[in-house]
Amino acid sequence: MAFNKANFDVLAVAYGSKQPPPRASTPHSAQLSLGSGEAKEAPAKDEGGLVAFWSLRNPDYPERLIHTLTGVTALDFSSRIPNLLAVGLQDGTVAIYNLKRDGGDLGVPILDSSSLPTKHMEAVWQVRWVDKGTERGECLVSVSTDGRIAEWSMKKGLASTTLMVLRRSGNAEGSISRTAAGLSFDFPIGDPNTYFAGAEDGTLHRCSCSYTEQSLEATPGHAGPIYRVRCSPKHPSAILTCGADWSVKLWHKGSCVQTFHPGDLTDAVHDVCWSPLSSTVFASVAGDGRVEVWDLANSKLDPAVSMFSNGTVNEDTYEDYDDPDFKGEILPAQTSVLFAPVSKVLLVGDEFGRVKLYELVGIDLSPEFADPQRLVDAMKGSRP
Repeated sequence: MAFNKANFDVLAVAYGSKQPPPRASTPHSAQLSLGSGEAKEAPAKDEGGLVAFWSLRNPDYPERLIHTLTGVTALDFSSRIPNLLAVGLQDGTVAIYNLKRDGGDLGVPILDSSSLPTKHMEAVWQVRWVDKGTERGECLVSVSTDGRIAEWSMKKGLASTTLMVLRRSGNAEGSISRTAAGLSFDFPIGDPNTYFAGAEDGTLHRCSCSYTEQSLEATPGHAGPIYRVRCSPKHPSAILTCGADWSVKLWHKGSCVQTFHPGDLTDAVHDVCWSPLSSTVFASVAGDGRVEVWDLANSKLDPAVSMFSNGTVNEDTYEDYDDPDFKGEILPAQTSVLFAPVSKVLLVGDEFGRVKLYELVGIDLSPEFADPQRLVDAMKGSRP
């Protein structure tokens, strides 16, 4: 999911025949649910992927649709040219669409890597536009399970250079066995030259765009794949990661300073996201159907909000019989989470293609809470 950088009412949602690991499903329709209301289904194809463009003012039906030949696994809007949308596909293709096109032309990318020798060989799990400054402009970066992190330029068609090929930790023999699948990356605020990448073997890599031979630092991060890396939008040294080991981790200056793992969670944490309005607030979603919102300024041990997608809320008086597992109820895995840019709304997507909007109540997102010093103070005294 991604909001348009110029019009915060426009939300793009990716749908595909396959979902990010570890769980796979085939969603049959694009849906957007608002609160507890029922959402109408958008047209869907039996095969391939879909990008749906939603308006938060009309959650009943998408404004526009783009159909793709294979599942859509990643997307991001350009900041400098907001009508450009980059899309990553299941077959390794990176495509760029111009949303100013009308009719059938909208579904035809203006550029794509499908016929390029430098295209990714496996699924693209993240794409992101990176502003390199006034002289260099904006470029597109992608990561794939083929282990390659690529930078794409549009100056003369679509062309890529390899920023990094991720390697597994240890002494595995053979170049193929040593390649680590890449799943996520992010750039710290204000630094377009340094980035952090999460790999399938649980390693967090710190890399430089100026040095492509190997990562500057490779730190064991999770006991399993790292599904998301998120740098704080308020502080350049704070990073969140989440993974298949049922946990979220907070990093500061390259070291893990706090691990978040509710005692009753026994499933992968698929996504994590910082609030754009408060420096200490973040949200996470997991495979057992839970959604959690944390405020580091208040507690690093318990989430401010913990609930399941069926509306069951985990309170301080949490009882086992409130757990959907206890009642024999299997909830869909929650696969993506995103804060609205300027309002107290949290968006959560699940493995069946549904997106729910939650109003954040009881969490103060006042402008003064955006101060990065609050995050620095909250990280003091944290424990791994």
